[in-house]
Amino acid sequence: MSPPPAIAVYVSSHGFGHAVRVSEVVASLLERSPTCRIHVRATAPQWLFPPSGTRLTIESSRTDVGLVQRDALAIDFAATMKELDALEASWERRLDEEAAWLRAIHASVVLIDIPPLGVAAADRAGVPAIALGNFSWDWIYGAYVTRDRGFARHAERAAACYGQARLLLRLPFHADMAAFRSVVDIPLIARRSAWPRAEARRRLGLAATARPLVLLSFGGLGLETIDVSRLGAMPEIEFIATERFANAPPNLTCLARTQLDYTMLLSACDAVITKPGYGIVAASLVNGVRVLYATRDDFPETPILVRALEEHGTAEVVHATDLLRGEIRGPLERLLARQVVATELAADGATRVAELLARELGT
Repeated sequence: MSPPPAIAVYVSSHGFGHAVRVSEVVASLLERSPTCRIHVRATAPQWLFPPSGTRLTIESSRTDVGLVQRDALAIDFAATMKELDALEASWERRLDEEAAWLRAIHASVVLIDIPPLGVAAADRAGVPAIALGNFSWDWIYGAYVTRDRGFARHAERAAACYGQARLLLRLPFHADMAAFRSVVDIPLIARRSAWPRAEARRRLGLAATARPLVLLSFGGLGLETIDVSRLGAMPEIEFIATERFANAPPNLTCLARTQLDYTMLLSACDAVITKPGYGIVAASLVNGVRVLYATRDDFPETPILVRALEEHGTAEVVHATDLLRGEIRGPLERLLARQVVATELAADGATRVAELLARELGT
């Protein structure tokens, strides 16, 4: 008897955003294809994914470098180059290992978001590779060549790998992804909350209050260097965070991240303070949440996501230095005074990806 159809999924180690959108695809595929098995390679915590079981396995495995960051706003370029060079030095061994793993699990298709090694391993194992994303690492590394010529060889390696993919499923707000031979555009991957703001607050056990509720959210890397004590000077605003701060004032509540439905939490808030990452931008736009954002000028994706926020959402910028000092009153008050812009952006990208993968699997 032949084994049930299997899909291997490679998830970038760069932040939580890649894992969050892959998780939505996995959940949709498990529902749509009742016989398939899904094997995920990721470093993100398991609680970001649907509960694992006989049909879903999640292995902690780092298959790309992405960018090494000290926190949500600070990139360590020297450490990034060191790790990229280490991966390159072990490339052939890692490639053989991943190809052997794909054969061992009888993978019928490989989904990549968006480690180049996953594409190359699929090609070596003779398995079709489908990429998912809004940027690719050849584009990111290529932007840093003027900073360090060493990035050129890693950009070239990534581009060569991406050229082996059968297809790119390209998300909105995307960069130049010319390394891919074939492209299909798909909608945003983001969940809409099933609950209005008041009900979301009740279900989360948040006290009913007429004060605005503002979420501090900085992905998997966090931003512990914010002087949140300054938020205490704004008692008319209630703040909430999914990470712990030692100097939290009385109007800042810190919740355990693993116990939360993040989409419900976001929809319970009047605004979110963040850096422009793809996941938070998509979720905020889809759920009609105002965004106060601090930019990262040394990350090429930032201008694209800022433009998305300004064109499709309700957003204000705060200087990163002011954010770290907790000096946000002016831009936050301007933001909260603005009416939320309704967006008609489609957000069924996870369903679309799952449908395509199910056809590949023949389920």
